[in-house]
Amino acid sequence: MYKNYKVGKFYLDDFQMQLLENDENTIVIAGAGSGKTLTIIGKINYLIENHYAKPDEILVISFTNASVNDIKAKIEMEIPVFTFHKLAMFILENLNFEYSICPSTLLEYIISEEIRTTTPKNQKLILKFLQLNVNFTKFIDSKEFLSFCRLIATFINLWKTNSLNFTDLPLNKYTKLEKKILIFIFDIYQKYISEKQASKKLDFDDLIIFATENISKITLPFKYIIIDEFQDTSAIRLNLIRAIFNNTLSKIIVVGDDWQSIYRFSGCDVELFINFSKIFPNVKTIKLVNTYRNSQELIAIASYFITRNPYQIKKQLAATKTNDNPIIFAPYKNKINTLKKLLHHLLLISDDVMILTRNNKDIYEYIDNDYTIENNILIYQNKKIKLYTVHKSKGLESEYVIVLNCDNKILGFPNMIENNILIQKLYQEKEIKYAEERRLFYVAITRCKEQTFLIYDKNNPSIFIKEIKKIVKVKLKKLHYFK
Repeated sequence: MYKNYKVGKFYLDDFQMQLLENDENTIVIAGAGSGKTLTIIGKINYLIENHYAKPDEILVISFTNASVNDIKAKIEMEIPVFTFHKLAMFILENLNFEYSICPSTLLEYIISEEIRTTTPKNQKLILKFLQLNVNFTKFIDSKEFLSFCRLIATFINLWKTNSLNFTDLPLNKYTKLEKKILIFIFDIYQKYISEKQASKKLDFDDLIIFATENISKITLPFKYIIIDEFQDTSAIRLNLIRAIFNNTLSKIIVVGDDWQSIYRFSGCDVELFINFSKIFPNVKTIKLVNTYRNSQELIAIASYFITRNPYQIKKQLAATKTNDNPIIFAPYKNKINTLKKLLHHLLLISDDVMILTRNNKDIYEYIDNDYTIENNILIYQNKKIKLYTVHKSKGLESEYVIVLNCDNKILGFPNMIENNILIQKLYQEKEIKYAEERRLFYVAITRCKEQTFLIYDKNNPSIFIKEIKKIVKVKLKKLHYFK
């Protein structure tokens, strides 16, 4: 095995090195801050240096445009790096398949029109399902109408990304009334399909589905498929990968962390990551256990918190850094004053501060006219502070992290809005309550290199704040408050 293998300025550790010479189908389970991108780039370099593959024979896939661009920037050669949608478009271009992209508003328009013009029988059905005692004309001018439209759009999108047909639905779970609503939704979906076919348009899920169905018509050069953020894969994306895998007889390497799977609302399914070795043959498992971002104390707290959910892969993370006070509690009476006081403190000691919000608009409850916001930057007293939702912060880090809105309310952290019963029954629930919110909170508190500050209502802390306090007391024997 290589010794002292260097990628950029960094040497790979023993766990990262395991991937280099391994030539089996592999799942790499990468803890927060464990250097997964570094490891991916090391594997690419190793394959090319040792003539296992040419640059165009290595297919790299990541979840977002930002992560794709990050990988491209760190690789010193031209190799195919795609999001799933860009990969599907690449395949369809090679097929000379003519299409145009369907506007996202088409489904919304069809749903709205189908509800507005539906039969009196269906009108009664909808009102009964929504438990509304109003006439239908009043309903279509209400916020309940907009919510029902969003529900149908969400259900259809989840239906598609999970690669389901109507007969695949767990109909035994649904009541007679719910089944009738499902039939109504299915009829809307059929109209949506017909409209797209008539205009030769594809939506983004169609791109992946059509590419999968036609993959056998082209010859692809790939010998290796490397997928980043695999914990955020959906059924239709997996189908595309399997089609490429079978078409090319390539080796597949997936990298991710089930503890950081946070996109279920868009159809991603963490079970595909957990069950990877049952889906592909002859799979080797490698765990990256060294974290280079967080302190050992923070890792101990975060790991205990996330493993309250038993339906996850067990792993022990280790850090060389130490910090006796990795999590600081910042209760507020006045949230605007508390954030200002905290920023005054942090900006004196660091230029690397990140604020995280659970919801897009949370920040506006914490700022006044002393601030301006530009893109993902909060400007305060001529200082620039990174500002992201927790979803958008994944993969990022800062010395100091502030997490807002850790309050016990519907739109707090955890967000306590529950899915409609139609969507709840789509899933085989194996996880504890707020499992995805728990993973999201884990992502939030592990963005820091030094300390994470949790801001919450002094008189109404969230259930996660109460739980983290108990964990900190056990692990560190003492709570630390910002004063």
